[in-house]
Amino acid sequence: MKLIPITSIFLLILATSCNTSDSETIIAKNKLGLLSPSTKVSEVNTILINDSIAEFDLESKFNKVSEIEVFNKEGNISLVIEPNYQNDSLVTINEVQILDPKYRTKKGLSIDSNFKTIYENYKIDNIQNSINSVILSIDEIGAYIVIDKKHLPSKLKFDSEIKIEANQIPDEAPFKYFWIRFEEPNL
Repeated sequence: MKLIPITSIFLLILATSCNTSDSETIIAKNKLGLLSPSTKVSEVNTILINDSIAEFDLESKFNKVSEIEVFNKEGNISLVIEPNYQNDSLVTINEVQILDPKYRTKKGLSIDSNFKTIYENYKIDNIQNSINSVILSIDEIGAYIVIDKKHLPSKLKFDSEIKIEANQIPDEAPFKYFWIRFEEPNL
């Protein structure tokens, strides 16, 4: 009889710990793990306690920090945070470049995904053709993803004026960059 309550408590603890780790790495609209649009850049060290944050000085009067690098336990860059300077005292997060595959959406989209993952799970709101890349906007999660044109059919690689459709991008095309943009917080 005592085995059932102990097993229940163990399963509850296990489920809670799994949810915590998921919540620390999930990508969603205006969320990247525990980061949100209202997160102050000065709080990043305390929120990402398992990572190392490159030193930065927001107080410099002449140079504003343009990006903050976050390193994982192995010493690799996992995130690049771009601050949003709203006024002298409040600096929040504007955009985050995701470099670590541990960060993913509930539908499995991560930096290690390919175009097929986007095409099968998300509405692509805009496809922008640039000189060397194609930029995909996914408003549902506030993301834009860059695919190098070297992965496109040859007729699309060298023309930055041609309109590119989603069905012209190969399923196996990998991501070059994966960015999440945060909307302005309501203060």
